[in-house]
Amino acid sequence: MAFDFSKYTKRIGSELEKLGPVLDKLGFDPSKSSARPDEPETSKSRSILDSASSMSKVLVGAPGMIGEYYFPPELIGGTCPRAIGEEEDIIWNAAVEACDTERVHVVWQSVENKVWYIAVRSSELASHANTWCPFAALLPGMKDAVPPPVCYTYYGDETATMMMITPDGLQIYRSTNLVVRAKAERAARELGDAPVIELVPDKILQLTPVPWYSLSLFEDRARRILATTAVFSAIVLAGLAFLIWMFASMTLLATRHDISETMARTEDKTMALMKTIEQLRASPMREQLAKFVDLNDGLLAVNGFLEVYELKNGKTRWRAVVPINVTADRISALGGRNIGPVDKGVAIGNAAEIEYEAANPGKRK
Repeated sequence: MAFDFSKYTKRIGSELEKLGPVLDKLGFDPSKSSARPDEPETSKSRSILDSASSMSKVLVGAPGMIGEYYFPPELIGGTCPRAIGEEEDIIWNAAVEACDTERVHVVWQSVENKVWYIAVRSSELASHANTWCPFAALLPGMKDAVPPPVCYTYYGDETATMMMITPDGLQIYRSTNLVVRAKAERAARELGDAPVIELVPDKILQLTPVPWYSLSLFEDRARRILATTAVFSAIVLAGLAFLIWMFASMTLLATRHDISETMARTEDKTMALMKTIEQLRASPMREQLAKFVDLNDGLLAVNGFLEVYELKNGKTRWRAVVPINVTADRISALGGRNIGPVDKGVAIGNAAEIEYEAANPGKRK
């Protein structure tokens, strides 16, 4: 018969929000809390919710299915002193020492100043996954538990198992049916006629299933979650790196494009400037300036000076004064003719100047 654990997680998950109902569900009596009298009420509630039992640990995990009940052949049990907030470490260390392996499954319940637990090697549950042990539902403090002292027995086809609980401890025996029955009767007499409760299938089905809790499995699950998170983080970082690379590449391409356009514009401006220079070299104005410079240099060489230099309609007219000792050859070399004496020397000019003075006698410009 399979039990759907999801209905229990839904029901108890809602009850965890309220302190009273969760104590009822787990079989706690607030008046028997192991917290010290001077301990604040908030720490009591927190210690119960966080570490009251292995069942509360399982309830906050992923819901699952609990199948058939199963009594492991190497089941162990016991009690440990309780340190509030450290119950899990205490039980795990005790179970590891008793089972001689770090991979163990446990069920534990804390009541007052003790922690009651049963444990089994994880390897023994490998072929019995999703099973539960009825003794787990009968630990002191659980809903279906009977106040100690008490003996619980289960008789199989060949072997039997007994869990004896006293106010000070918990012991588990496993042997043949006859030996366990005799042991249970003797223990009951020694404990003052303690009740001996035989677990038959009908009674077991009335118990509240309590799943096994494995710290190592939870650590494996946490490692898987961390590994998955690391993979997704790596994918996200790779995506971001790709986006950054793409943005940088686009920016580099845009920069190269701008540089190419700038170089093209610079080349165009340079070529335009070279064309302008070539045009200036071939322009008539350049020739006129060159003639003016040559004339002025020639006059300065003979200590003469220029009075008029006019460029009009493409024709040049000039007039200058040179010393009287300047020979006719020097005047001809300047492109001029002797016009006549003046106060400061001899007036000379080109053909256009002579024509101008002939047309305008007595007028100088």
